[in-house]
Amino acid sequence: MYEGGKINYLLGLCCLLVCVFAAPAVPAAADTLYVSDQLVITLRQGKGTQYKILKSLKTGDPVEVLEEGERYLKVRARGGEEGYVLKQYLSRETPKSKVISRLEKEQQRLKDELAKARQRGDELTAQSRDSGARAKGLEQSLGQKEKDLGTLREQFEALQRKSADVVRISEERDSLETENTRLQVEAQSLRSENETLLRTGMIKWFLAGGGVFFIGWVVGKVSRKKRRGSFS
Repeated sequence: MYEGGKINYLLGLCCLLVCVFAAPAVPAAADTLYVSDQLVITLRQGKGTQYKILKSLKTGDPVEVLEEGERYLKVRARGGEEGYVLKQYLSRETPKSKVISRLEKEQQRLKDELAKARQRGDELTAQSRDSGARAKGLEQSLGQKEKDLGTLREQFEALQRKSADVVRISEERDSLETENTRLQVEAQSLRSENETLLRTGMIKWFLAGGGVFFIGWVVGKVSRKKRRGSFS
């Protein structure tokens, strides 16, 4: 019974070893490889030329590695097709043709940027010339404005002097008007006083004349009576 268990153990161990070595190697993570330079290879259903061609891959086409074997790799193409290709035709390095194409595009981009920079430089140079001419024109305009400002200042100072004379004349006029008003008030007062005196004098003369008339009348009356008495 002990011998039978030992035999079963050995058989199980042998089966395990066979399975391990027979199974294809699987990378820990999906790896991306490229078809080598100047090649067109086939993606087949199995490991060998007897299997159906699924797709043709050309230089620079990337493939995702699914399983790695001794001669063949199981890969997934860009379109999603899965199959086998010979390991020797794939490389982890980016193909030189693709690198050259990328460098040519980068070179063209730099040339375009250089052309734009030169064009911008020419535009800035032209703008600088225009700015210089404009600055010169502004300087001339500024000089003329300064002259005009000086003239205006002189005119303003003259107006200030004239304004001072006008203020003085206006003050003198106001003073004369005030004096004239005062004199008119005094004249009106004198006229009123004169009229009052005239009225008072006339009344006095009237009263005096009336008194004289009355006295004369009385005297005449008395004289007539005396004459009548002497005749009788």
